[in-house]
Amino acid sequence: GCASLIVTAFGLRDSIFTITERQYGEIYRYTVEVGLVDKITAGELRQVERKLENNPLVSAWMPCRSEMITAESPRRSMDVYLQAVQSQEDLSRFVDLHHRLDNDPVVLPADGVVLNEKLAYMLGVEPGDTVLLDGDKRVESRVADVTEHYIMHYVYMTDEYYQTLFGKAPEDNLILMDCPSAEEELETLSRDLVALDGVTTLTRIADTRETFMSSLSTVDYAVFLIIVCAAALAFVVLYNLTNINITERIREIATIKVLGFYQGEVAAYVFREIIILSALGSLAGLGMGKALHAFVMEQIQIDAMFFACRITPLSYLVAFVVTMLFTAVISLGMRPRLRKIDMAESLKSIE
Repeated sequence: GCASLIVTAFGLRDSIFTITERQYGEIYRYTVEVGLVDKITAGELRQVERKLENNPLVSAWMPCRSEMITAESPRRSMDVYLQAVQSQEDLSRFVDLHHRLDNDPVVLPADGVVLNEKLAYMLGVEPGDTVLLDGDKRVESRVADVTEHYIMHYVYMTDEYYQTLFGKAPEDNLILMDCPSAEEELETLSRDLVALDGVTTLTRIADTRETFMSSLSTVDYAVFLIIVCAAALAFVVLYNLTNINITERIREIATIKVLGFYQGEVAAYVFREIIILSALGSLAGLGMGKALHAFVMEQIQIDAMFFACRITPLSYLVAFVVTMLFTAVISLGMRPRLRKIDMAESLKSIE
């Protein structure tokens, strides 16, 4: 039980904190989002483009269409972000679309949309099914594939397919940029861009990532609380087990002390079987912890985020080591009890 609780605690942390690393470190390959005004004029857009073209701070940039729409299925409806881009090649430079389990790339089709995995699960759709997209008009679209994604819900499509669905060309209102620059240089570029008439907002992915990390930091308190409960469980069980073991075998222990066993040998004689049982119990608890972790993750799922069940090998190792550490500490705490056994009185006791 102690080992399974610790596995659950560290697995909870692995599952939750991993999503920000994968979302903002692997899936999103850009560093800055630049929001543009609605109905941006050609002159305003050209000002922004001139600022980005041949700028040594900007390694790549891409304009796209991003808007909030509603995706519906017979099961339910969800608010999602629709993102329309020129082509798969353009998008792959900034967003890595791939399957979560086999890491195979997801191709953005010319006659369908790509949904993030959690959205597809909540709508109850699979590749080949259809969904209703309610934006400027209500249209039906084929689901071509699903992609790994953890934070918020997205529907990806090409500009050409957007025009086919909604009957008009998408107007770019967002620019994705990759700026692997120093903080000071990026700050200067940010001020220059925000000062332009066509720019409304500038969001750095690092700031968004830090915000999510801060909001998830309370998970550490839950992990600490679970470990404290696990330690209490180990203490209650092992203390009682050891105490009963010594009480029931007090004459036997006194006998080996009379025979000249050293204190360490007496302790090993008593605690060896408890340590072996704890090790076997800990190994069994690792498997139980995996099942308990899966149950807990199922209970804490929220609509806006996808928590994948992940437990790193290090978490299993730490759970085993910590459980055995609790066993060692309790065993050390019981050693004075062995020293206090009165050999003469114990040998006089009646069987």
